[in-house]
Amino acid sequence: MSNTINEVVTVDALSKFGFKSGSVYYNWSQKIADDQKGKVVPGATFDLVVYVADSGKKYVNEVKSLVEAGKVPAVPTESKPEEKPKYTGRKVFAAKSESSGLSKDEWAAKDVRISRQGCIQAAVHAMAPIVAPEAIFVEASKLADQMLEYVNKK
Repeated sequence: MSNTINEVVTVDALSKFGFKSGSVYYNWSQKIADDQKGKVVPGATFDLVVYVADSGKKYVNEVKSLVEAGKVPAVPTESKPEEKPKYTGRKVFAAKSESSGLSKDEWAAKDVRISRQGCIQAAVHAMAPIVAPEAIFVEASKLADQMLEYVNKK
């Protein structure tokens, strides 16, 4: 059986749809005005007109008065993040040891092989739609040689 009662309630926490007092949730009724919702703050005690539904849920119809103003919860202070040193330019890296195993000439040869493979791959993709399948490699090799000649110009 639903009924309307007067209750004195201390608010623990607010939510979008009402508030919590102890382990009981109070929802806002459709009858309550928005300006009355704004009066309800955590920690304070209020005299309320509450509608209790058949399901046992409680809905606040009216905020009659503030019985006792509670303690205002302390606002947590945020500590400032530590300042990072500003970027001053280029980072200095320690030279790699000789453990990489490749000399400058070996690196240069490796770079040439990588460039050649890239040119061959690009040439094959470029020639595939316009050349017969039997002639793709021959034509792609010619194009790759021309591309490498252009790339290796100094």
